[in-house]
Amino acid sequence: MILWKLNEVMSARGVRNKELALALDITENSVYRLRKSEEMPRLTPDRLEGICLALQCQPGELLEWVQPASQQVQSIPRLVDAASSTISDSPSAVLVERSQVDSYSAMSKAALQRLNEFYPQILALSWRGYRQFGPGAVVVTDADEGLQIAYVEQKTLSDPGCHAAVERTRPELAAVVLYYQSQSYDAEDYEVLRLTGPKTPPEYHRALDNFTQ
Repeated sequence: MILWKLNEVMSARGVRNKELALALDITENSVYRLRKSEEMPRLTPDRLEGICLALQCQPGELLEWVQPASQQVQSIPRLVDAASSTISDSPSAVLVERSQVDSYSAMSKAALQRLNEFYPQILALSWRGYRQFGPGAVVVTDADEGLQIAYVEQKTLSDPGCHAAVERTRPELAAVVLYYQSQSYDAEDYEVLRLTGPKTPPEYHRALDNFTQ
């Protein structure tokens, strides 16, 4: 369960409903409903960014994941052997979901390492593509000359599993990835992943922009 901590953050900063309403250009009643919600409400990326800007906080301060006691959930597998990155000070990304959970061990350690090395760029591209073209996925190809990444719009995707992953993924929190193990693009030669990191895709996008300027 994802808990929504807007009430705690506003209280800690001494921000009143009226002040946040003015900052977001919404009614106080709307802020009241946002504040009293215990689960994360459905927000647009711009609205979430507006809240963070008004409160001067990170998205992670507004969210907390709590595992329900009634559910038996396996630990989320972390990508192994993290490589250093010029735009990331965190040790590893998190693999949120795979299309074939039972075959997790089939994905080579080297492939996981390459994904882990470039996940900041993957998340940054995912956010940039979403802002420019709308919902979609990042295609990652394990080519001989190195990892190749590109953004594709959802309407161009034919795999129902990928469509479903895009539909249930918040682009401000995670990226949908189509990972191809070779450039042959065989129908059976890819996996649908959902990838996130210690920072959000918008944060990685801003960091990459600052690094390249």
